[in-house]
Amino acid sequence: MKTAYFPGCSLKTIDRAYDVSTRVIAEDLGMTLVDVEDYSCCGAGELKGEGIKSHFLPARNLAHLINQGETEVMVSCNVCYHELSRTAYAVQKGGKNLEDIQAMLKDADEPLIKEQPTVRNTLEYLVNVVGLDTIAKHVKVPLTGLRVAPYYGCLYQRPAKMVSSVQIAGEDTEHPHFMHDLMAALGATVVEHRAETTCCGGKNLLSDERISGKLTGRILSTAKTSGADVLALMCPKCAGGLDALQFRAVGMVGDTAKLPVMYYTQLIGIAFGHRPEELHVGDMESGSLDLIRHFLAEPAIR
Repeated sequence: MKTAYFPGCSLKTIDRAYDVSTRVIAEDLGMTLVDVEDYSCCGAGELKGEGIKSHFLPARNLAHLINQGETEVMVSCNVCYHELSRTAYAVQKGGKNLEDIQAMLKDADEPLIKEQPTVRNTLEYLVNVVGLDTIAKHVKVPLTGLRVAPYYGCLYQRPAKMVSSVQIAGEDTEHPHFMHDLMAALGATVVEHRAETTCCGGKNLLSDERISGKLTGRILSTAKTSGADVLALMCPKCAGGLDALQFRAVGMVGDTAKLPVMYYTQLIGIAFGHRPEELHVGDMESGSLDLIRHFLAEPAIR
């Protein structure tokens, strides 16, 4: 199964764990990930740009995707997913916006967007294209006894009219459940909580430590008090506040914000029998490596 893949910039730098674990499980599942050629940043840093200019970098990446003979791309980072999706939506609507996008690409001597691109989130792709039954067949170490709280962030299913998880895959716009279903297929106990789609304050990560700490603290403490052993997330921007800078959350709301955090792809990798180090579990500071080592050392739990 050949799949075009957009890693983005953070998955190649500070969030290698997400990229590495995605590639590991993809290989297990018989997927061949083909990176978008000559890809660049998704353009998230240009959101403050005025009007059509904010579409340039996403459009450039989609144009290169199509130029290499693909029209569908799998994206792991929620921010990249959002950026590429909104530009794909602008292309679909056509009219003046599409004309201006094509003009920008032409002026920059980039390929033009000659077909309608489809942008799919990796979570949705795994659930709907690969399939939960197929994933379950690859489980070697069921996550029985591990209480996992899914966290989707605010961009995965919003805006509903722009994102494929809703438009072509039927994800619930208010109460997403694909990660719930996936964790259950791995044998985990899924812990529902009220903060599954609340904003982590990623935009405030560097500009306002207090607000960022409060927002991440609310998510972590809500998941922990709901009974979670670990928070499963799907966005590098969210990981920055919830994992790498978890100490800020603890400083704002107390020890109820102390909770191991992992990418859902790392949990899949553990269930598939991979060593935590192979999946870069513990790259950050939330205690996830200790949690998984304890889990793997206690077969009675499973």
